[in-house]
Amino acid sequence: SGFVEVFMKKRLLRCAAMGLIAALLLSGCAPIVGEAPRNFTVYATFYPIYALTEMIVDGAPDLELHCLVQPQDDCLRSYALSDWDLYLLAYSADAVIAAGQGLEGYSDALESLAESSEPLIEVMYGIELYQGNEIDEDSHFSGDNPHAYLSIDGAIEIARRIAAMLSMVNEVNADVFERNFARTQEKLENLKLRVQEQTKDCAGIKAAVLNEALFYVAQDCGLEIATWFERESGTMLYGTSMDDCLNRLRESGAQMVLIEQQAPQALQTALEEAGYAVARLDILSTRGEADGMQGYFEAMEENARAIAQAVRMNE
Repeated sequence: SGFVEVFMKKRLLRCAAMGLIAALLLSGCAPIVGEAPRNFTVYATFYPIYALTEMIVDGAPDLELHCLVQPQDDCLRSYALSDWDLYLLAYSADAVIAAGQGLEGYSDALESLAESSEPLIEVMYGIELYQGNEIDEDSHFSGDNPHAYLSIDGAIEIARRIAAMLSMVNEVNADVFERNFARTQEKLENLKLRVQEQTKDCAGIKAAVLNEALFYVAQDCGLEIATWFERESGTMLYGTSMDDCLNRLRESGAQMVLIEQQAPQALQTALEEAGYAVARLDILSTRGEADGMQGYFEAMEENARAIAQAVRMNE
């Protein structure tokens, strides 16, 4: 359909996977053959993409959905595929759903799946991304910010593309995907209203962002982004880096700071001792299949409450 600007490519695991397959064969872990036909199996790369896909495939018969990458404390952009990940893609996946736009730092590995029957669906193309990261081009933070699933409007557009592209590769369930997208859009629109109500007093508050994923959360909650400081998820700032960060905050006029939930408590303490209200927010990297689609809604509402609380503390 015309609104979808998504690339679907068919690829095959080659050199790296073939070495792994040979090792598995020698160890007696050969792929199982001669079994009854299995369900159509879809792998989503990371939890946020998994959660939105689960909303679309809910109730689809003969279809299995799995999250490829387990919960991560580190930046998702830093993740490298393991041998087990490669094995799953080679022998279990009928389709792979990825965000694209730089979220998967292992995109080269995905693109090496040439000449395969497994479609690779990249769902973020055509979605407007935040472009405020003015940093060293050699950094993996450079370029457009690929965490658009943390924007509710972004999530709606991602879900729209998932439904459209899955309908092409699993046509038997196209009607299910279409109906589920309509329900998903309604649920996400209602979520947006709840977030707006929760953060109605946050408009114009100047916030410093210490994790790139949180640009989208700040925007959805009406905050003004005063500055951002480049750092990896889950890491502490020490010495000169901490001094540079605090100087940046002072110069920007920031009133509060946004960090990820897995940030060290010592970082929050240092920021609070410097006089800033701190909101610890869920960037969805530490969640997994067990959280299901409901985990997405819980995280977004928890984030709104955390920001509203930090704003009240700043008053």
